[in-house]
Amino acid sequence: MNDMNDMNDISCTYGGDRQQTLIAYLYDDIDPAERSVFDAHLVTCGRCRRDLDALDGVRTQLARWSPPEPDFESIRNRQSAIGTHRSTSWWRAVPAWAQVAAALLFLGVSAAIANLDVRYDRNGLTVRTGWSKAASPTAADAPGAANRAAAQAPWRADLTALEAQLRSEIRSARAAAPQSLQIKSAAAPTDADVLRRVRALVDESERKQQRELALRIAELFRDVNAQRQVDLTKIDRNLGFIQNSTGVEMMKQRETINYLVKVSQRQ
Repeated sequence: MNDMNDMNDISCTYGGDRQQTLIAYLYDDIDPAERSVFDAHLVTCGRCRRDLDALDGVRTQLARWSPPEPDFESIRNRQSAIGTHRSTSWWRAVPAWAQVAAALLFLGVSAAIANLDVRYDRNGLTVRTGWSKAASPTAADAPGAANRAAAQAPWRADLTALEAQLRSEIRSARAAAPQSLQIKSAAAPTDADVLRRVRALVDESERKQQRELALRIAELFRDVNAQRQVDLTKIDRNLGFIQNSTGVEMMKQRETINYLVKVSQRQ
């Protein structure tokens, strides 16, 4: 009994188009009479039952599947990262000491703009910036103000010199960046060079294939000629054998005829 079930599982005795009937049965696109016949067949055919269950499972998975949503956020993040990298590329070309000098210059200019003034006198601690309304200097403060102005003059001169040097270095770095790009672009192969290289490689490959094809054709002709010579030799040998056999038979027949003629003449 088990052997018979195994044979039913392996083979299918359905007489019609099995695959088309399975699809039509699955999607309920089958005639009632044919459906009844196939229902009766499913009772005894394990192979059709397994195939029908597998098709039903695939149909269910396809019905549950939905395409993934596009991730626009990651695309925007990559684009913003690329934009940030490009905007900071010229600043990375500036030497490190120039960047430090720029930071110091920024702090110095900020302090100069703010005009920070910290004072401690009998009235207490007083902090005044450039945006504060300056009090009219008194006669007692006039010597101190003159001394502060004299002390700030060299500092401002050094700051101006540092600013000029920094601007010069930045201009030099910006001017050197396009030149380095031009050198790199000049050293890099152009599209025409790449195209010529590709064409040369293609031509070399075609020539190599043509040489290999010519060698194979020559070998084929050599084999054909060798086989032709062998066949011609066999044909000549067979013809010689046939001719010899025919000559012998003719001689025997001639002798027989001569013998019969002699016998008839004697009678």
